[in-house]
Amino acid sequence: MNAPGRVIDSVFVATLFNPSVSERIPFTEALLCVKNFVYFHLMAQYQYHTEAPIKYMENSLEEFHHHKDVFSQFHASKGTQKVSEAL
Repeated sequence: MNAPGRVIDSVFVATLFNPSVSERIPFTEALLCVKNFVYFHLMAQYQYHTEAPIKYMENSLEEFHHHKDVFSQFHASKGTQKVSEAL
């Protein structure tokens, strides 16, 4: 399960490399969102959780929610979903 997280992070970094001035903020927000999602997921895979990993997971989830709005413009509406299902 660690490999997909590393791949997602690497793909995002490579894809969002060297943004223009206008793209810098959204690209940084996207990277932070994905990074925190991957960190949360990796920590959730632990067999046992103590206070430290739980706090780390809470922080990662909080940061994920703080930065996730960068993807809201790509949220599919119900109409868009029906069209894509018809294809």
